[in-house]
Amino acid sequence: MVDIATAIAAHAAARPDAIALNFDGDRIAWQTFQAEVDDWASAFMAQTSGGKIALSFDNSAELAIAVCAAIRAGKCAQVLDPAWPTGIADKVVSALHPDLFLDTPPPRHSRPGPTECRPDIRRPFYTGFTSGSTGMPKGFRRSQHSWLESFRGDERQFGFTADDVFVALGSLAHSLFMYAVIRGLYAGAETVFFPQFRPDRALDRIQNSNGTVIYGVPTQYDAIALEGERKERRLAGVRLVLSSGAKLSASLRARLRRVFPNAEICEFFGTSEQSYVTVARDGIAPEGSVGVAFPGVDLRILDNHGQRAAVGEVGRVFVASELLFAGYEFGEPGSVQSDGDAISVGDVGYLDADGNLFLTGRSDRMIVTSGKNVYPEEVEAVLSAYTGVQNTAVLGVDDRRRGKRLVGVLCLAEDVNLQRRNLMVWCKGKLPQYKIPRSYFLCPDWPRTVSEKTDYPALGALMAAGSLSELL
Repeated sequence: MVDIATAIAAHAAARPDAIALNFDGDRIAWQTFQAEVDDWASAFMAQTSGGKIALSFDNSAELAIAVCAAIRAGKCAQVLDPAWPTGIADKVVSALHPDLFLDTPPPRHSRPGPTECRPDIRRPFYTGFTSGSTGMPKGFRRSQHSWLESFRGDERQFGFTADDVFVALGSLAHSLFMYAVIRGLYAGAETVFFPQFRPDRALDRIQNSNGTVIYGVPTQYDAIALEGERKERRLAGVRLVLSSGAKLSASLRARLRRVFPNAEICEFFGTSEQSYVTVARDGIAPEGSVGVAFPGVDLRILDNHGQRAAVGEVGRVFVASELLFAGYEFGEPGSVQSDGDAISVGDVGYLDADGNLFLTGRSDRMIVTSGKNVYPEEVEAVLSAYTGVQNTAVLGVDDRRRGKRLVGVLCLAEDVNLQRRNLMVWCKGKLPQYKIPRSYFLCPDWPRTVSEKTDYPALGALMAAGSLSELL
């Protein structure tokens, strides 16, 4: 496969007047987009001989152009989140030691195009960030090679073409959506994204641009489904709804089918360090599974002795592939374990006889209560299935007798009245007694990380501060 900059330049030459980027209705043709990329790449090459360019822009067409220009210039684009508090942003920049830092676009004036640059696709070209357990983001590096191999695999899975219209629902500071935009450009497709996520505007833009492929996370899809239900929207042109970050519930999947009646609703499981791990095709993966190994991925479940676990036996999930990350720019290297060419980030699960992966939890979230191991994800899945429960978290609170006792934290839908005993009865037929929380608290303003996942440290802090109301 050709490198990213070469593919983008070829699309610009072949279809100069077609649309490359559609940023909230501002449509940029391939010819204009490529000229901007070349202009910025020249600026980057003139301003630094170093290899790392830190970018801290709001979600914008300029950010997408800047990243593509860094790729064109053979640099590594380090994409910071402008929403970080000043103290965290300063610490991140200090740790990165970028050769160039930009929080506004470079001055615009005509420059000669960049000299021909043939980047080493095995070297890092992108640094993204994910939440760390200490509260500081972790910076992870990616090589072009890892993304090109991902492109090869998802091409086999989904048959992307230049006739598709890609839609990224979230911020490019989140690596999922940066991947979606670069993937769309690599395919030669029109690629749509937004200043910020609003479900009403997203649905309008998907319809107006004839969007065919959507990348999002479950919280966004829940808002999309709610908006679609309210306005009775039906977008028949969407062929593929891709979800990552957390499991889609069966109810949300059914609601999405009503909004996108002709779409395959497909989930994939992956991590910042491992990229794609599994893919769950619509109607094929069994309920509760995250699917089978993505093309080119060797999926291993290892027991406590480092041996391959038997079918159905729970162990730590290890992944070997050409898609793996190129290490941390900074962060928590101890959070990754290796087994030869495979790595684990702490996910725990098992494989069935057909190779479907079922995740049971993460080793770093395991709670020991009364001497028994509980993975809170299992309990959260049961609580989430209760009508009117929108978000759940299960925490371990210090207890003199048990060591830790389980506590459920919930976010309820509007106008839902719920009593503690109802949840206890619901859980009783689905979980062993020791896995059922006895206490439940309400958190209407659910804390989330930049990647739209539950911010468990923030929930724990709210619990410790006594800021949550108890469900009676």
